Parts: sequence; structure tokens; C-alpha cells
Amino acid sequence: MSEFAVAPGKLNVGAVFSQAFATLQSKLLFFVFTGLMVGVASLVGTGGHFVLIGILLTLVVGAVAQILTVRATTCPMGVDAGTEFVPAVQAALPKFVPVFLTSLFVQILVSVGMFFLVVPGVFLAVMLLVSTIACILEDRSPVEALKRSRELTRGNRWRLLGLVLILFILAMGVALLVAIPTAVAGIVPGIGALVGRVVASAAEGLLGVFVAIVLTHAFLELRRLHEASAPAPLI
Repeated sequence: MSEFAVAPGKLNVGAVFSQAFATLQSKLLFFVFTGLMVGVASLVGTGGHFVLIGILLTLVVGAVAQILTVRATTCPMGVDAGTEFVPAVQAALPKFVPVFLTSLFVQILVSVGMFFLVVPGVFLAVMLLVSTIACILEDRSPVEALKRSRELTRGNRWRLLGLVLILFILAMGVALLVAIPTAVAGIVPGIGALVGRVVASAAEGLLGVFVAIVLTHAFLELRRLHEASAPAPLI
């Protein structure tokens, strides 16, 4: 029996992470470029006096980075990230508006749920977890993407909650690892604080890229399970 064997029709969380790590390793340079792009935007956004502009820049770059990551996860590409990266950014721009709006709708719905009660917020977050992936890979409108995520996650939301918890634990581990060099750098007068912010921003960007890779593989597996369980078309 396979190491990641699960009940039929259920999401194999272990296999999803295994595939995500394999994808990360196979296109490492491209994903590093993407993560650093997010890190630079985050660094600029938190380092200036124009807070709103900084937040907007971070959201815009984050949406573009998610498009890049999802497409790189599902499409073959060469090993030279330097020559692949700029054309990939140009190809991602036309999808920016629907992806940005989808992400915004998800954040609003989850925030409203969290405001009234934590449980509805968590439920909505899991139900809409792969909305932006559906928007990118299936060229859906924001509303259609939300419905698609609700459809695909049905029957696997407890497993997806477990996946989210694993990602949360991973994020906490990365934060602890980053805190050590950041604290050491802070001792150095002058540039210490800047170095710490650079390290933290880079780690945040790279972690965000890995999360997008994991969610992409989760979406692909959920879609496969959904199509396998769908009734055969009438002839």
C-alpha cells in the first residue's frame, strides 16, 4: 500500500506536500525570483511614509506573484529562471484584475466571518481556499471562482483545514528561524535593523510562494477527485 494511501474520494494531504516540494525543487530559481519580488515589494511597502501606497504595492505584487507561481507549478519551463521570469511576468499581467478581485472578495468574506464568530470565518476560509487558483487555471470570473472553490472543497474541508494548520505550523517555524538572524543583525548599529527587515521580507515572500505551490497541487487533486466522482454524461 502507498505511504500516502487514503480513503477513496478524499484529499491526500501527504501527497500534496510531497508534490509541492518536488515542484519547488524542480523550478527553484524561478520560485526564488518570484519570492524575492514579493519580499522587495513588502520591504518597500513597510519602509516608507506612504503607507497606503505601500499596502497597495504589496497587494498588487502579491497577486502577480501568485499567478506566476500557479502557472509555473502547472506548466513546463526551462531551468534558466533569468530568461523565463520577465516573459512570465508579462504573460501574467492580463490575469491580474480578476485574480486581485477574487483575492479581495475572499479576504472580505473571511474577515466578515471572523468578525462575527471565528468558526464561520475559518469555515469560509477553507471553503474558498482554492478560489484564486480556479480563477487562474480555469479562467473564471471572481464570482465563478468562489463557486468553483466551494464545489471542489465539499467533502474534503476537514482535510483542507489540516493542510492549513500544517502550513501555519510551517510559517511559525520559519518565523522562529528568521527571528534569530534578525535579532543578531539588530545588534549592529546603523544597518542592523535594515538587514533584519530584508531577511524577514525575503522569508515572507518565499513562504508565500511555497503556500501557493501547495494550494495549486491541492486544487489539481480536488479537481481530479471531483471529476472522478461526477456522473457519466448521458449519451
